[in-house]
Amino acid sequence: MIADWLRAEVITGLQKLLALRLPGTPPQDAVTGTAQVWLEAIDQPGISWDEALDKPRVLRAFKALFATCERWPVPKTFMQHLGNRDPPRALPPPPMTREEIERNRARVRELVALLAKKQRAPKPPTPAEVDAKRKEARSFTTKTQEN
Repeated sequence: MIADWLRAEVITGLQKLLALRLPGTPPQDAVTGTAQVWLEAIDQPGISWDEALDKPRVLRAFKALFATCERWPVPKTFMQHLGNRDPPRALPPPPMTREEIERNRARVRELVALLAKKQRAPKPPTPAEVDAKRKEARSFTTKTQEN
């Protein structure tokens, strides 16, 4: 048996579709029978309708039909426009203990110190170190030229 809320939403949606007067719209004397067929087609075994989860989907499906149909739709088209249920909200993260908070703070301090150490510019060489490097380079150049 179809839920009252679903019956009401389907009948309202069908009334709005009738107002569009699309090609293939059922004649006035067949509207009640058309609504009954739609309700039977939607009330399929294996489908569990939940007002909180499905009412927004039903409304979206009819809105999509209003906007896109050029001919009177069949129930299959409605079902294709239903889409998936919205996923449930994620649970909040579990609260951290004082020990976990302190351990995380200590780790952040360690990482900041490590990054600060890596960001420091190297100390420039002293004039004596520069002279020593030049002499070393000259002696290397002289040795390679002799060989």
